[in-house]
Amino acid sequence: MAAREGTVIQDGRRASLTLGRLIKSGGAGSVFLIRERPLEVAKLYHPGVDTRVYERKLRAMLELSPDLPDVQEKGVRHVQIAWPTGLLQERGGRFIGFSMPVLDIAATSDLEHVLQERQARAEGLPTTLGAKATLAANLAVMLAALHRRQHYVVDLKPLNVRFYRKSLFIAMLDCDGFSIQGEGERFPAGQVTTDYLAPEFQQHGVKPGEEEAQDRFALAVMVFQLLNAGLHPYSGRPQGANLPSDLPGRIAAHLYAYGVSGNSHILPSPVSGHQGFPAALREMFDRAFSQRPLQRPTASEWGALLQGYARRSAGQLVKCDKDGTHQHFAGLPCAACARKSLLSKAERATRSHAPRRANAGKKRPRAAAAHGAVTPTPLRNVARGAAAPPAAQPAAAAPLGPGARVLFAAVGPLLLGWVMGWGMPAYRAYHAAADPGWREAMALGVQGGLLLLAALLFVLFVPVLVTSKQP
Repeated sequence: MAAREGTVIQDGRRASLTLGRLIKSGGAGSVFLIRERPLEVAKLYHPGVDTRVYERKLRAMLELSPDLPDVQEKGVRHVQIAWPTGLLQERGGRFIGFSMPVLDIAATSDLEHVLQERQARAEGLPTTLGAKATLAANLAVMLAALHRRQHYVVDLKPLNVRFYRKSLFIAMLDCDGFSIQGEGERFPAGQVTTDYLAPEFQQHGVKPGEEEAQDRFALAVMVFQLLNAGLHPYSGRPQGANLPSDLPGRIAAHLYAYGVSGNSHILPSPVSGHQGFPAALREMFDRAFSQRPLQRPTASEWGALLQGYARRSAGQLVKCDKDGTHQHFAGLPCAACARKSLLSKAERATRSHAPRRANAGKKRPRAAAAHGAVTPTPLRNVARGAAAPPAAQPAAAAPLGPGARVLFAAVGPLLLGWVMGWGMPAYRAYHAAADPGWREAMALGVQGGLLLLAALLFVLFVPVLVTSKQP
């Protein structure tokens, strides 16, 4: 069925529903408003999509819904997750999609935009460490609720996670793409992103039964980025020419540079603030990025730790004494100040080197050729006050004088005019004669020769006259 605004469909109880405005259209389906239900939308799969698997998957999602109810704050309803609320069908009873709660996209942003401070400031997004710890804690709590139902995101990355800008609650979309546990059946996720893919899955991908290990790894990467100015935990300065330069390659090679004991193969980024993390937080990261996947912290462990940092009453985050816009972990140096100082020094160094680079671009006198070069005379052998002889200059053609210029300007037109005045009558007389004799032929030949001479003078000397410089 080709769905469009105004199409009438039915829910699972055969109640009629009318499609409203199209909100968005993706690879698998399109999302429409529902006129009779302003708090819900309909996702209808495109014709050609095999809906049999989707129908079984969605029934499993309805039977095992996560405990993530809507949150009311100051009279505003926040939908945490766009989980299916019912199946949708054509009037004939064929499954075509599902309904889900309306999520106010305009009030949300994706986590990708909050990772870089400059971009976050430009968009009016939170930049403090406390706000980012809150986002990380809320994300961990949401994943823990999904994991308790054995549902997994798998393609977990900042671009796929949204948050409400005012409340910092997480908002999850496209849940039908998750890995879902059904009644005796696992419905796998169809997408992964290699920059967030665990080392053991970089080669063969994520298989059924391995999804939680992948979610744990991706969650740890995102928490690290949120708390460390957007830095990826596998970024850094490799200490070898043969080490991979791309993130998936570094993940597969276990090149994590920010551990407590360090890594001899890669050094941390200079702007990293990991030295200002509490010991408990650094230990969690070491577990998450170790070579033992079974030791990775669960989403529940991350939630418990991060909620302690996010709560103001806990006092684990304090305002910086030097810069009131900064926050840091209590008892530890301010990573934001250290990063700001380092970037300021780099900017000053760039400015100081700019004039040198500009001067380096100017042409310098060429050195004498090695063969036949003249050895410079030492200063002590040069007589005081004696001027050095000027260097020999190559001979140049002398410019035309005024007399020559006048001669060319006058003689040329006169000669051409004379030839045209005498030559054309001779040419007409020759052709008009019934039996031209040698006199007519000789006159025509003389006039033709003079015409060629005049043309030669113009071809050779007029360009010289035009381009000649004044004496």
